Amino acid sequence: MTILAPHKMLRFMRDHRWTQSHLSDYLDAELSEPERRRVEEHVGMCPKCRRVLATLRKTLTALRAIGSEPPRADLADTVIARLPER
Repeated sequence: MTILAPHKMLRFMRDHRWTQSHLSDYLDAELSEPERRRVEEHVGMCPKCRRVLATLRKTLTALRAIGSEPPRADLADTVIARLPER
């Protein structure tokens, strides 16, 4: 594990917060080129943001697939049945 200098850690944390709040905009192609690069640079070194981005992508893919299927009367029951029990 690499230990960052204090000033680099502050920048990393600032970029971490900023990136997490802009991941949806990134996926929707709503960021400027410098903002897009900022997200990509941070995601390249941050496993947590990489996981969040991957999850958002999977969610969008699943939601798009739902839109292409005809509506089902039992959709809510199907979704509830797939949820893990707690």
